[in-house]
Amino acid sequence: MIGLGIYPAFIFVMIKFLSFSDNKAAHKRKNNSIKNIASFFKKRNFWILLLLNVGYDCGTQFILIYWSIIYVEKLGFNLSLVYTLFMCALILGSLIFNRISTFASSRSITILNTVCMILVFVLSGIIENKYLLLTLFLLIELLMGIMSGQISATSNEAIYGESNKSTMLSTVSFIAEILVSLSLFVSNAIMKWAGNLKVMFFVSAAYFSIVLLIIPLIKQKK
Repeated sequence: MIGLGIYPAFIFVMIKFLSFSDNKAAHKRKNNSIKNIASFFKKRNFWILLLLNVGYDCGTQFILIYWSIIYVEKLGFNLSLVYTLFMCALILGSLIFNRISTFASSRSITILNTVCMILVFVLSGIIENKYLLLTLFLLIELLMGIMSGQISATSNEAIYGESNKSTMLSTVSFIAEILVSLSLFVSNAIMKWAGNLKVMFFVSAAYFSIVLLIIPLIKQKK
């Protein structure tokens, strides 16, 4: 928690004191950058982009961190086998995205994929059979492989027409990283309260529900 407070403060101090005091052009650019970043918080597209990325990143953190505990330690599957299968599923998902993105809109793919992700997470929290759980895990990884490229495409669509895209994307990434780190503390508290890892499947589904609610707010390109 202390690190989360130090991280943004450290970045600010580095930017503040490692700039040349007599470089007026640099100061002008820095002031303009600060004004641009401050103006983002007033923009609808910024909040859409932030919620989209936070929903996806928080929704995938649990499975990325705890997959070995759930599927290897608790369910007894071989570590090398599970790792190989989920990497294959990720690669296959990426290949599927490359194919379907040529004829389907980014919005349609995102909605369908997000709905599937929510359903799979909910089923993973209910089902007890270890082989079905492993199958659902591989399906989650397949969907993540599809969504990894898809979220980037949807993010670009969300900020279509913005004049400072790169700065906005960097700002969103910075804030999202902090929020995702905070979500790990929340997740840990939820697991301690519930006394069961499987409750996090439902929490992950809730995070993806944020993505599902945000997508309709994205204005389509004309």
